[in-house]
Amino acid sequence: MQLLIMKETRKNHFKGDIVEIRATGTGFGGSEPEAFVLAEVPELPMTDYEHYNGKWERIIDYEVVAQDKAQDGFRLRLFSTLVDSHLQGIVTKEAVEQYINSWGGSVHSFDTNEVVFDIRIVDAMQSPAFWEIPADEIVFTEIAYDQETGVHRIEIDYSARENSPTYVERYVRGKGATILSHANRVLTVDIPRSAVRQEFERDIAEKARKLIARRRYHVSEAVVDYIVSQGGYIQTDEATMLTYIKDKVAE
Repeated sequence: MQLLIMKETRKNHFKGDIVEIRATGTGFGGSEPEAFVLAEVPELPMTDYEHYNGKWERIIDYEVVAQDKAQDGFRLRLFSTLVDSHLQGIVTKEAVEQYINSWGGSVHSFDTNEVVFDIRIVDAMQSPAFWEIPADEIVFTEIAYDQETGVHRIEIDYSARENSPTYVERYVRGKGATILSHANRVLTVDIPRSAVRQEFERDIAEKARKLIARRRYHVSEAVVDYIVSQGGYIQTDEATMLTYIKDKVAE
């Protein structure tokens, strides 16, 4: 197994960044010696080290702080799971408030690496983020709400839009709704709370990531300089190699 390591800082990569995991014996090609150094542990499976080629992304998670069953409302706390000692990767109010608003929520409070917001399921059901289309021409009316099952009965009037009725039915079903009736371009549907939460979890996993660094793992500049002094290539044992590899998130 080999680590291909940046020799100097260039563009979006920094000296010491691990940019590729390669098989034992892979030689330098072309102009690679000008930009990289190699560190090798002979015969070690490269698959054991492939995760060290990863990027560092801010990953946002959330937890339920409080719940109001009568209103089917929640207070949620957003936070980043990967933050370093310099606070790189934190969640800020400025970064997520518009996103929260797009789901029909409103910020309650915020602090370092956390934003707490309130949201009602019925508001989320009417939001453009849930439907993933502009919802300003659609009229939503809540007809009923079953507190025990978490099912909301909603009337969806899309008469101001020109969409095909069959397309609308397929789209609404795709969001987890059960269609009860459809007349004069007005749908009556049941949507469970769980369908909204599932969409929110999928959406936040997809959209709330932010690239912090193109390479999460690196070796120190001193290690790079040592490898350069050895002609740009070293062989070592696995225990030593593991002392070289550093996680930027943990520093």
